[in-house]
Amino acid sequence: MAGVANLRSTRISVRNLEAAYEHAYKNGWTDGLPVIPPTEKRVATMVEAIGRDAQEEIARIPPQMGRATVEKIAVNAVMAGCRPEYVPVVIAALEAMCEPGFNLNGIQATTNPVAPAIIVNGPIRKKLGLNCGHNCLGQGWRANATIGRATRLVLLNVGGATPGPVDRAVHGQPAKYGLCFGEDEEGSIWEPLHVERGFRADESAVTVVGISGTSNVPTARILDAGDMLMLIADSLGIVGSNDINAGGGQPAIVLTAGHTTFFSEAGYSKSDVKRVLFENSAVPLEKVPKGRIELELIRVQDGLVYPLKRPEDLVLVVAGAPEPYHAVMMHTFGATLVQTKPVAIA
Repeated sequence: MAGVANLRSTRISVRNLEAAYEHAYKNGWTDGLPVIPPTEKRVATMVEAIGRDAQEEIARIPPQMGRATVEKIAVNAVMAGCRPEYVPVVIAALEAMCEPGFNLNGIQATTNPVAPAIIVNGPIRKKLGLNCGHNCLGQGWRANATIGRATRLVLLNVGGATPGPVDRAVHGQPAKYGLCFGEDEEGSIWEPLHVERGFRADESAVTVVGISGTSNVPTARILDAGDMLMLIADSLGIVGSNDINAGGGQPAIVLTAGHTTFFSEAGYSKSDVKRVLFENSAVPLEKVPKGRIELELIRVQDGLVYPLKRPEDLVLVVAGAPEPYHAVMMHTFGATLVQTKPVAIA
């Protein structure tokens, strides 16, 4: 089995399942939750299903710059509970995170609670059973949960982002366990995120956003599209957010299919929504703490501070239940740019 899959990881013998988990936890290899033991057979089956050489290097994961080979990714995917067919999405997410503009080194070591959000587009969503609808950011879906978790375990075990010594997040956030969801392309009347970012509609792609958390924006019972956009813009331009205080990021907003229809019927295209949100998200300079102004990181125009450089930098993704009752604001920690990579299917 080892010869077929070309596995080189160290073998460790343990008494039973409980001992395997305790050993992994003691050595800091887990996210705190129980893991599936990455036995030689399980890892070999995963590698062979991926269809790539076990020792092929996918990326170097900062800050340790560990070699994320197909084998090492498979080991962590097994631990996370992934099915073999999920792993190409994990690989694409890691490739995207390791693009220089994403600033994974900063994300791994900052005091900010930033974590990668993984957004999946294209046919792969349906093939893997990714949740794009009700509770898509929550519990209950194996593909969503384990793809996000596998990516986090790679960032921990290959990248060396140990909580405390390396990962200096003051509080952290639940997305540090993993956050992965699919876009509701079928429900939305807008072009999908990956098409907007240069891919064909029939291609599968993964987009990663470095988010500092999620915040609910209640949009129910707002009957005017302009009023709804003002509410969402207010949530985007929060003085306490890093997007206002640090700048340079590309925040994301998760809307529902119902929002896209509502805005369209009122005459707003996707680009119109971005423009209106940008124009109305600025805050007066005098509201920004002076210490932040002295950092010279913020963008000031006519006495106003904007949370992003231009409307095009705002990431709008459609997911969740169809009703336009809630939107989700995903602020960034400023120093990170959105990245998208194709999913390579064997």
